[in-house]
Amino acid sequence: MNHTEHQNDFDKLLILVKKQAQNVGIPYSKKLDPHVGINTRAKKRFGLCIRIKDLYKIELSAMLLTAPEKACCQTLAHELIHTCEGCGNHGALFKEYAERMNRAYGYQIKRTNTCEDLGLPAALEKPVSANYIIVCQSCGHQFQRVRYCAVVAHPSRYRCRCGGQLKRIK
Repeated sequence: MNHTEHQNDFDKLLILVKKQAQNVGIPYSKKLDPHVGINTRAKKRFGLCIRIKDLYKIELSAMLLTAPEKACCQTLAHELIHTCEGCGNHGALFKEYAERMNRAYGYQIKRTNTCEDLGLPAALEKPVSANYIIVCQSCGHQFQRVRYCAVVAHPSRYRCRCGGQLKRIK
């Protein structure tokens, strides 16, 4: 990065997003680390919310350091919603809170976003080759995974969005 580029202050943006969430009645956890971590290794995600004991920690990808502030705020809002009771996943309550933020602030919070969704150059998305491929036996949708995880180890325990059974092919 050259010295003429603007660099986002994620901690200040988190304060703004917390106020926005409060304004639309989203009950985020008050047990939230005020310092947003920067993940320099993330290749496929822009943000992460993790819970360590009673404290939530949000990390953003280094790809967002020079992104438009709205992209950072949208990603922070997504992760902040994960701190709400019952929003550890992307279920109905998560979607309800995301829609509140979307309507009030013009965000496009959804389960996942691409560089294009966030107004970022596509060149930021690093190509990643999948080590594992799981396929839906009903609709044929393929799920690619880089890391060995539960769905790779036991695909029969999971279902596709269409309801079909999953099978590992690679």
